[in-house]
Amino acid sequence: MIRHLNTVWLALGITILIMLALNPQLLDRQVIAGYLETLGPMALSVYILMSLTRAALLIPATPFVLAGGIVFPEIPGVVLLVSYTGIVVGAYLVYSFPSFGSYDELLEEKFPDKIALLKRKMQSRHVYWFIMGWSAFPLVPTDAVCYVAGIARISAVKTAAAVLIGEIPIVIFYVFVGAELGEWLRA
Repeated sequence: MIRHLNTVWLALGITILIMLALNPQLLDRQVIAGYLETLGPMALSVYILMSLTRAALLIPATPFVLAGGIVFPEIPGVVLLVSYTGIVVGAYLVYSFPSFGSYDELLEEKFPDKIALLKRKMQSRHVYWFIMGWSAFPLVPTDAVCYVAGIARISAVKTAAAVLIGEIPIVIFYVFVGAELGEWLRA
C-alpha cells in the first residue's frame, strides 16, 4: 500500500512541478490572491487548506503568506496564525519525509556532498541556532533544513521551535506587507 502511495504522491508532485515550470505565474502572489478573492465567503477556508497542504507538494510558503495578507488585510492575526500553522505542518511533513519510502537513501546517493555538509552542521551543538538562522533567511527554503534535520534525527520539537522562532520576522513582514498591498489595491 505504501509503495502505491509513494507512486501516487510522486506522480502528483511531478505533475504539479511540470505545471508550475510551464506556468510559473501560478505561484505569483497576485494570482493566488485573485483566485482567493473569487471564492467569496469560502476564501478563508480555501486559504487555510492551501496553506496546510502546500508543503506536501513542495511549494514555498512565501506566495501564500503574501496572498493571505493581500486578500485578508482586515485580519492579519488570522493570516499570521494560518501561515505559522502551515509552516509547522509543512516543516513536520518534510521533517518526517526522509524515512517515508526510503527517499533519504535516494537523496544521499544523489547529493552526497551537500547532504553530508548539512548533516555535519546538524551535529554541532549550535544546531538550534543553525535551523533558526536558516529559517529567518528569506532566500533559502526552510523545508530543506527541516528535511536534513529529519535525516540527522534532530528532535522534532527542537526543529519546530527553531523554525517557528526563525520565521517570526519574515512571516510578520510578509503578512503586513501583503496587508498594506491589499489595502493599496482596494483604494
